[in-house]
Amino acid sequence: MKNSNIKAFVASAMLIGAMTSAPLVAGERDSSIARLKPVSTTYMLEGVVEAELNTTISAQTAGKISQIHFDVNDLVQKNQVVVEIDNQQQSSALKQAEAALREARARRQEAQSEFDRVETVYAKNIVSKADFDKVKAALETARARVESALAAAAQARQQFEYTLVRAPFSGILTERMVEPGETVNVGSQLVTGVSLEKLRVLTHVPQSMYKAVREHRYAIIVTDDSEIVSTDMTFFPFADPRSHSFALRVRLPDAYGDLRPGMNVKVAMEVAREDKVVIPFNAVAFRSEVTGVYLIKDGALQFRHIRLGRRLADNEVVVVAGLEAGERILTDPVAAAVVIKQKP
Repeated sequence: MKNSNIKAFVASAMLIGAMTSAPLVAGERDSSIARLKPVSTTYMLEGVVEAELNTTISAQTAGKISQIHFDVNDLVQKNQVVVEIDNQQQSSALKQAEAALREARARRQEAQSEFDRVETVYAKNIVSKADFDKVKAALETARARVESALAAAAQARQQFEYTLVRAPFSGILTERMVEPGETVNVGSQLVTGVSLEKLRVLTHVPQSMYKAVREHRYAIIVTDDSEIVSTDMTFFPFADPRSHSFALRVRLPDAYGDLRPGMNVKVAMEVAREDKVVIPFNAVAFRSEVTGVYLIKDGALQFRHIRLGRRLADNEVVVVAGLEAGERILTDPVAAAVVIKQKP
């Protein structure tokens, strides 16, 4: 409520009845109304942050490691070269394959010219059908050799490109298994990395809660300073025979910068939802062991004891007892306390 509205509210209340508490100084501060809001009843679980993309890059060609451009904990962008393998052998094979391809194309051109010449004279019945079939077969053979040479050149080019080992996605290197100068074969593990852009939380749901959690499909990842809501989750279809719990993966929003793989978090899984009284958290007054709010009632301020529940996002908190929906409170408890102390 704006200051002008508070003035009108207080003025009308003062005309109707006597004040039962400290008189409210009109226009001092804004107020808020306690309201009903659908709030989740949750079951708290332990979870561990994982990277969705966690891969080990292996060599796809053989050779000696010539350079390693990144080390453990380095940030690598997608398609950046991480490891270089000496390419002398692959380069020679590529040159030979390209030379064979040029030769095959030249022979095909030669066969095509011969076929065109023979075809012309064959139409005039100057050469026999056997001679015509011979040059036709030679042309088909030349064409097949070009196709074979093309495939060999493509394979050689691919092997040459494999000497530059690139990152398949942007992320952090977590392990390096080779050193410069080592000889690797196809399949040798080189480095391991994880992506920080796509994260998820792995948790385990007790058998007794599995049905309710699966029906609601609503999770709140609780960190030190925020709550992250997610409805994107994958339920494992079988329970662990020892713990009788179901593994559950909860996907986080992309590129959530405050979390890292391996961190422990709390996971609040929704098992029910009902309307609760909520108020702004900054309206709550903490007086030693007493928690309350300053209520505007009948044109006066009253201090009302309340019992709080879970704190929500958007600077709101659940009121378990002591306040009803529709009641108006001041959102500045410090200023309200000053007014109370000034009561005549």
